[in-house]
Amino acid sequence: MTDLLDGPASSAPAVREKAPNASPPPLHWPSLGPFVAERAWVELLTWVDELRTRYRGLDSYVVPGCWYQHEALVMTLQALKDHERLAYGSDAPATAATDWHRALRDVTAMLRQFTSDLRCGHGPDDVSSEQVDQFVSRDIARRRRRAATVALGQ
Repeated sequence: MTDLLDGPASSAPAVREKAPNASPPPLHWPSLGPFVAERAWVELLTWVDELRTRYRGLDSYVVPGCWYQHEALVMTLQALKDHERLAYGSDAPATAATDWHRALRDVTAMLRQFTSDLRCGHGPDDVSSEQVDQFVSRDIARRRRRAATVALGQ
């Protein structure tokens, strides 16, 4: 039952145990249960805001204000967030930061393309925190309904 609420267990074989100081695996956004997704949304929203502050080139043509409404952008930004977390982890090699910046460059080009293909009609940054909160609440509710449906065998 916890898998339904928290998302699937790690895809690693059951015989392999997690090392004591191992970093958590990257998140697979579509399979997150409601409880994990609720925490993940808060973390991702904060991280994207911080990323856009640190890297001013990530303007609305790369990461539009409505990014959270587009699964491709959410999954890509989550992957970049996971990459940064691992790149700056205590067990990361000295080259990891450079690798992360290469990934940032590559992902920025991908995000720019995704964003240009959206044609969603949203303005560059025409989003309020209320709109984000409402969207996230609907997403969590949808995940809860899906978990309940699976739990009930329907």
